[in-house]
Amino acid sequence: MPRFLSRAGTNIDDLERQLARVGSADNDTSADEPPSIASPRAHEQTPLLATAAPQLSTASPCAEYTSLALDRCDAPGGQKNKQSRSGRWPEGTGDASLSLVCAGEQQSHAPRGSMRPDLAAAAITSDAPRKLGTWDGVFMPVMLSIWGILVYVRMGYFLSQVGILGTIGGFGCGYLVTTMTTLSISAISTNGTVKGGGPYYMLSRSLGPEFGGSIGLMFYAGTMLAGALNAVAFVEPLMSNLGQATGDMARVLPEGQRWHIFYSSVLLALCTTVCLTGAQVFARASTLLSTVIIASIAMVLASFALKAPFANEERAVYYTGWSVETFMENLWPDLSPISRGQPAETFSTVLGVLFPACIGIMAGASMSSQLRKPSKSIPKGTLWAVLLTFVLYLLVATALGATTRRESLRRNFNILQEINLVPAIVPIGAITTSVTSTLSGLLSAASILQAIAKDDLFALLKPLKVLNRNDSPTRAIVTTYVFSQLAFFVGDTNAVAPFTTMFNLIMFAFVNLACLVLKLAASVNFRPTFRFFKAWTAALGALGCFSTMLFVDMLSALTSTAVVVVLFVYVHYTCPPKPWGDVTQSLIYHQCRKFMLRLDARKDHVKFWRPQILLLVHNPRSSLQLIRFCNALKKGGLYVIGHVIKGEFRSMATELQRQEAAWLQLIDVLRVKAFLNMAVDTEDAAGARSLVFGAGLGGMRPNIVVMGFLNGHAQGCEVTLPTDAIRLNTPISATGYLRIIEDVLTMGKALGIAYGFSRLGPAMPGPAAFAKPTRTKYIDLWPIQVGTATAALSADGQHTYLTNFDSYVMVLQLGTVLHLVPFWNKHYRLRVMCFVEDPGDVDEEYRRVAKLLRDLRVVADLRVHHMRGAGLTTYDQARAGEASGPKNPSLPPNSRAVQMAAASDEPIAFSMRVNLPMPLRYEATRLEQASSSQRSTAESSSSSSELGSDSDSDSDPLDTSDVQPRRRISLQPPFSSDARKSVGSGGLLSLQRIKTVSHQPAMGSMPPTINTRRRSDGSMVLANLYPHALASMALSPAAHSKQHEAEAPGPGAEFNDMPIATQNRILNELMRRESNSESTALIFTTLQAPEPGTSESELKTSEYLRDIDTLAHGLPPVFLVHATSLTVTTSL
Repeated sequence: MPRFLSRAGTNIDDLERQLARVGSADNDTSADEPPSIASPRAHEQTPLLATAAPQLSTASPCAEYTSLALDRCDAPGGQKNKQSRSGRWPEGTGDASLSLVCAGEQQSHAPRGSMRPDLAAAAITSDAPRKLGTWDGVFMPVMLSIWGILVYVRMGYFLSQVGILGTIGGFGCGYLVTTMTTLSISAISTNGTVKGGGPYYMLSRSLGPEFGGSIGLMFYAGTMLAGALNAVAFVEPLMSNLGQATGDMARVLPEGQRWHIFYSSVLLALCTTVCLTGAQVFARASTLLSTVIIASIAMVLASFALKAPFANEERAVYYTGWSVETFMENLWPDLSPISRGQPAETFSTVLGVLFPACIGIMAGASMSSQLRKPSKSIPKGTLWAVLLTFVLYLLVATALGATTRRESLRRNFNILQEINLVPAIVPIGAITTSVTSTLSGLLSAASILQAIAKDDLFALLKPLKVLNRNDSPTRAIVTTYVFSQLAFFVGDTNAVAPFTTMFNLIMFAFVNLACLVLKLAASVNFRPTFRFFKAWTAALGALGCFSTMLFVDMLSALTSTAVVVVLFVYVHYTCPPKPWGDVTQSLIYHQCRKFMLRLDARKDHVKFWRPQILLLVHNPRSSLQLIRFCNALKKGGLYVIGHVIKGEFRSMATELQRQEAAWLQLIDVLRVKAFLNMAVDTEDAAGARSLVFGAGLGGMRPNIVVMGFLNGHAQGCEVTLPTDAIRLNTPISATGYLRIIEDVLTMGKALGIAYGFSRLGPAMPGPAAFAKPTRTKYIDLWPIQVGTATAALSADGQHTYLTNFDSYVMVLQLGTVLHLVPFWNKHYRLRVMCFVEDPGDVDEEYRRVAKLLRDLRVVADLRVHHMRGAGLTTYDQARAGEASGPKNPSLPPNSRAVQMAAASDEPIAFSMRVNLPMPLRYEATRLEQASSSQRSTAESSSSSSELGSDSDSDSDPLDTSDVQPRRRISLQPPFSSDARKSVGSGGLLSLQRIKTVSHQPAMGSMPPTINTRRRSDGSMVLANLYPHALASMALSPAAHSKQHEAEAPGPGAEFNDMPIATQNRILNELMRRESNSESTALIFTTLQAPEPGTSESELKTSEYLRDIDTLAHGLPPVFLVHATSLTVTTSL
């Protein structure tokens, strides 16, 4: 038995590594932690500490573990591995952790002169690349990215156009968006380990690969273009001070478009070289350059306080010093053209130029793979950088607006250099800012590109996954350099500049959206340690980003959005599934749970009925067509595929997990929209009960049962299915099969049996699920009314029948639902087939059924057939009084096999293929529960009128009150299977011949009263009819067997008086003639429910199965339906 252990903290490192890998892909190599002891990468490291491992005492338990670790590292083989065996430790933190775990034992066992484990760990750690901290890894890159060159060359432009208030307002709007986004970044980064890729990694692991890949690639493009544009902006202060024609300090550098591209290319090449040397050199360069920038900022602010007022009309400089008059002059906006012949500037154009000065907040997050503690450094460094740059922007804008006249601001954009105490410090600061921004853009963009490549979202990026020895994305940096260089040759950089803003805003918006969805989904694992994040901050940030995009440039915003959509679709259809988990699943769960609680089963209404299917499959290969058929039949309803694994639960637990994975793959291969439900039990019937009870939730539970008939054979399919290797159950016995049917009816579900569905079409998986007919074929609906005879007899000896239209209507309803599916609607026509006995009743039956179809909105061809004089051999023989036993040679071979097996002592074995369930209900319009024990004579006599005697009335065509006697509903002992008489199977007209009387049973023999409940639509549900039928049989079993013995029909007997077996043979002959395989693809017809208790007798079981086989043998695929509630109404 496992024991409790103390000092669990010694294994916390292992736990953290396990937690970091939970839910991540096996090929997720973006992790920046070193490999563990047993990592396959251990043998690839450089050997280190040649004397440490060999001198461990073999008596130490830790030495044994070390030997095992070295053996595991030796698995891939190679020369370096042999070197590890020869006494060298593989380099890596995993070995250090091994030394730390075993430190106590190694100190006592290691011989003198061997290196101590703690020193070995220190040596290994010192050899690893040094990570960056908050200052050099986040704060400085973010501050340098935000503090762009615009403050040096465009601050006068902002103040001259929109004034001090407009400039402060513009920075306020920009920083509002960036601050809200920073809060979202901080929340995500403090909710888990942030690995390489920064913002891309956050989005992909939160919103999924589609959003992560598309938005991440856009953000890469924006970051790359921002770096390229900074390299272009570097030329402006360079030429204004050193250009041959316009230089103020010296005129030495040639000017012109080609020279400008050359200068930008040189800067880009130098920055790329620095980035290729590694993050450490980049950090040192950034720190050095930031010193120059800080000095320039300090000198600019000092100049406002120390510079004396002056004017230089030649250069249009009017510096007044601190003046209230100057402040008021520059306070309000004054939009005007920059030059003659151009339109006046607008707020949107000014904001479009100003906003890039606020969007460098992702620089720190993009460096996440180079940080020691990303979860702590990213929030702290980014927030402080945002706060500091915002304060500096406000100080510079206010000071410049209060000391310099608007004319100078409008005519001389280089005004900060003109009024500075040390004029040279401004161009030096501008040039340095361009260099740092270019460096940051190159390295950040390369890190994002490499992270995308590692995740295998785009096939073209696979070569960029490789890291160099210092974990630097060398190939990604070179690729980014090439793209940036190409941007120089676009010609008009101003045309590219708006997309830089758009790409960054799209990233900001979706980062906020990801945080908002995580918060709204109430995921228990979303617990950021950053305390200042709220749902409203994320919502405000996302709304601000989208609004700013549309306000700045609607055309660029729509173009950028279109590119995102294209990339999203590409990733969705080409990228394999990633086990990262995305927040949409959590949000869907949250919404589903909320609406499932509102979906109350007590408020269901017949107007909104739809098929909800549970499919029990024994052998998936033999049931492929039935699985697809039910997927089409569900029509937007619930569809659950169930399977029972036969055996003991403990011994089948592993098999259950294996089969569950195989079945889910099969559902994906067949492209069906179904859920999976599995059970383990020693008996098939008990397992099926568990599936029926457990399927669905709340108001979404299966309401229709379809069972594949017995002895189904596997379909020929050349394609290998995921379920081919699963363990198949032993065939189910006939009595077990009947027990499932009885249990389904007892639980209040309707029933259907699919017969011969292997002939429905090809068995190949994929879009071609069903065969396309070469000529017009029909879906034939044979609605047949079924009546159950009671023990009550009328004065003239006629039987009383309990009848309803539930199954009759469901046949029409399911056929119509299937025909609504595009494939079935396109290739097949719907046809309703009815029959009567006498030829003279055909027209009347046609009129009544046609009216019913119109009222039910069923669009189908209608045909009415007659039996008498139609040349039906079985019917004519039955009318002549010939015996109707199973000796007829035309009996299907399956029936004879069932009978012979029932006569033997051996149990009958059948192969259960599929089952499906549906609810058992009765409507108040057809079955009423009387409050008194007797009905008046007037009520009894008034109920004997014929159905639909007034064909022009507006009464509900489903109302059978004209046919049924208004008597107290109590179920009487039914007939046995042989003696049960069916009601006029031809349809509506045959009901006229049913003779009914009011019958009051004796008090001593009356079964328990059937309970009812009222639904929200006013109908009564008779929910426990089948259990009370069992109680009725138990009251008087002797009378039951005595009163209902099977008798052969006498000469001249009508169809309603014939035994069930004879009726089935007659219907089979009629259907084979009218619905043959050449004209009909599928048949829907009525299924007779088994007599309660049939499964307890093998003889009765075989008789029931023989009846089904007799009815459906030799026909196209047949779908037999037994329902106990109406599924359609004519009322609004």
